[in-house]
Amino acid sequence: MTLRTQFQEQLLLNLVRADSRQDLLDQLIIRIPGLRSATLWWQADGVMTLICRAGSLRNEGEPTALPSEARYLLSLTAGISLSPEVLAVLGLRLVHLDAQQTIATLNDHRSSLERAARTDALTGLLNRRAFDTDLDAVGAAGGAFAVVFIDLDGFKVLNDRFGHDVGDSLLRGYGTWLVRMTWAWGQAYRMGGDEYVLLVTSFPGQPAEFGVWANERLQVPFVDGVTASIGIAWRHESWRVSDVVRLADQRMYQAKAARAATQAQTEQAQAEQL
Repeated sequence: MTLRTQFQEQLLLNLVRADSRQDLLDQLIIRIPGLRSATLWWQADGVMTLICRAGSLRNEGEPTALPSEARYLLSLTAGISLSPEVLAVLGLRLVHLDAQQTIATLNDHRSSLERAARTDALTGLLNRRAFDTDLDAVGAAGGAFAVVFIDLDGFKVLNDRFGHDVGDSLLRGYGTWLVRMTWAWGQAYRMGGDEYVLLVTSFPGQPAEFGVWANERLQVPFVDGVTASIGIAWRHESWRVSDVVRLADQRMYQAKAARAATQAQTEQAQAEQL
């Protein structure tokens, strides 16, 4: 094997390993004697756009199209030419880099779509679809967990009186509050309207302790006249996950009814005193 052949094989290998367009041009400058400048262009609809450049710009020849992708053009120091093998590998590597970039862009777009499909647009919390998926995964894992349904009492009155902007601010604020209070041992979801759900997987205490804590700490902390009705069910209370969800939902409505009855009694007693 001649020195020239070894030199070209090493150049071809370096081009194949190049991880960017700039790296391709840098390898040409480093490996080809007399090459002082190399510029890569992209041509589309009759317009040439500079992609990258290596070396010091001086006395370059006319840009020429590359094999494999004629929209790439390469201009080199005048008087320097590349072998057909180098041009072919250079063109193929550019096509490969483009494909990698396209795949990465598509993957990012897919990830964005997947996040959007699992996210409530108003609050930024995970949504019902995410809850269903996560609940299936937690149920299949076989560990202990609790489902907590939360409904905001008095929200409709506030929303009707002050408008949707105020109502939306409350929904966002309460969602932020839930995350702040529960992030260490559970996940918060907005199911729609003024209804939220917690999926509790690692509370450090007993179920009874959690019930006391939740009813004290998960109330709406910043708006008069709006309270939270809370229903809690634990995995050990039913062998079917769907029944755990149903039980938590029932208990939330029971709490709402009890709160409404208490409020009615209070209002009646106040009226009788007048």
